[in-house]
Amino acid sequence: MGKYAFIILCNPEDLSEAIKAAHALHYAVQLKRLGHDVVVYFDGLGSKIPIADSPYKGLRPAYETAQNEGVIYGACGYCASPPHLNIKDKLSAIRIRLIGDEDHHADLSMFINNGYLILVF
Repeated sequence: MGKYAFIILCNPEDLSEAIKAAHALHYAVQLKRLGHDVVVYFDGLGSKIPIADSPYKGLRPAYETAQNEGVIYGACGYCASPPHLNIKDKLSAIRIRLIGDEDHHADLSMFINNGYLILVF
């Protein structure tokens, strides 16, 4: 079985990007259900997905399914920090793991070094 890291950078406030993000979440869940090792990491504007009120109403159910399946790895703590998106407290309140902080933007080596194939959306 394979190892896949879905990196979602999509802005959930943009309809076309929200649809793309929902598809990525569906793909991640499908692979997980087939027995693959799958993680989803939110970076950039994608860090808003766990708390977003998106114009695409299919994003919330896709996110919730991915959360229930246990594929959500976390979100970028650098992007979520106050100088940037300022959503750190909101993500922490719903127990989203934050990787990095306002002084450190984590890179993808955390996945690559563990054998994951990176899929960027």
